[in-house]
Amino acid sequence: MLKRTVPYIFVTAVFLLLACNNVLTRGMFMDGLIYSSVADNMAHGIGDFWHPCYTQTIDTHFNGHPPLMMWLLSLWFRIVGTSMLAAKCYALLMVLAAAVLMVVVWRLMGFGQRTGWVPLLLWVIIFDVPLLSCNNFLESTMLVFALAAVAFALRGSWWNLAAGAMLFLAFLTKGPTGLFPLAMPLLLWLFGRVKGFWRMAGGTMLIAAGAAVPMAAMLLLSHEAGQYMHEYLQQQVMHGMQASLSSRGYVVEVLFSRSALALSIVAVAVIASLVGKGQTPAIDAKHWNNAGLMFVLTLCGTLPMMVSTKQYPHYLLTVYPYMALSAATLVEPWTVRWQKDIESRGGAVVAVVFLAAALVLNVLHIGKAGRDKALLHDMDEIMTQVEDGDVVSIPNHLLEHYNLHGYFYFYHHVSLDYQEPHEYLITDRDAAPPAAWDILYREVPLPTEKYRLYQL
Repeated sequence: MLKRTVPYIFVTAVFLLLACNNVLTRGMFMDGLIYSSVADNMAHGIGDFWHPCYTQTIDTHFNGHPPLMMWLLSLWFRIVGTSMLAAKCYALLMVLAAAVLMVVVWRLMGFGQRTGWVPLLLWVIIFDVPLLSCNNFLESTMLVFALAAVAFALRGSWWNLAAGAMLFLAFLTKGPTGLFPLAMPLLLWLFGRVKGFWRMAGGTMLIAAGAAVPMAAMLLLSHEAGQYMHEYLQQQVMHGMQASLSSRGYVVEVLFSRSALALSIVAVAVIASLVGKGQTPAIDAKHWNNAGLMFVLTLCGTLPMMVSTKQYPHYLLTVYPYMALSAATLVEPWTVRWQKDIESRGGAVVAVVFLAAALVLNVLHIGKAGRDKALLHDMDEIMTQVEDGDVVSIPNHLLEHYNLHGYFYFYHHVSLDYQEPHEYLITDRDAAPPAAWDILYREVPLPTEKYRLYQL
């Protein structure tokens, strides 16, 4: 039994190697900083589920996204305390949960757990997936609910109600983009996994009911929920459909470019099987059927994003598991042939060496910036003068420097205000204090790299 864990150890090592510049470092992408700060506030009684709060000066009522992920993270902070390490541990827990669910889906597709590491390997080598280890994207939590919904839908029958409940939770995490597994009964019918049109229609209605009933109950029983979701839909969804963008096909380009390495491996496996003419592992109808099912599900999660003009690469983190599952089905015959070699003593040595190297590299990155090195350095210098919890002025052109706001608030609960003068002012190094403020500021001499600190 122990030897069967060897491939999983290897996949873990690959993931940690690819993510070593992120897992134990101090930096985080701006989205994760915002959500972690909102969750920290909730954990300390500042705001609640339907009244999230970011800083004292920006998004004092945060309604940019549904609040479930931030609330779950706040529960985690209440258990383990608030820190950057705790925030990243939550992200890693989501990666682990997603990995387990991918193996569950793999088994429900008709493959053995012994080869469940194959989709995981193809998943972690997709370009953006290591970012899941360190950035508390909403997608990190939503993909767990979406995978659970797919797993329940594959089981069929009354399990579709549970699939619908998972979609309700996915919606409460990041809105409509998490609802694409609703297409599962239709896809299972189209690919011959469900027999009969009415059985497919019944499965679809059960999933829809599983999502719609708790949604309706929530909106009917809570005026605050209705108000919050109305504001969210107006601000985030409708606004995203009105903005301008050069290409709505951007997400499709990203889907294939970020998955290029995994797709290249699949292409080699398929070509070798076709050229081998019986001397190489054969890819049969079962493999093509499962590959098609998961690939079309990937498109179901991707193509609706083209409706919105707000498109970013990390939005696709929710659909990459299905791209990996699709690709893995076409590689599976080869891995079955090599499974014994992979699980051999030699394979175990390679896996352990890789894991040791990954752990050492991650330990060596403890306390380093990882990203935003200059900003983090300057924050540390500035905080030798500013007190935790203060409000500090900034010129209005720094309003959209989101990481600046995020780091100062998450690490020190310092809010940045572009409207009113305060005792301290932060500007970028090449800018002077705003001329509109008829106040004399003097520069505080600090060895900063990117920003300057001024004091009244």
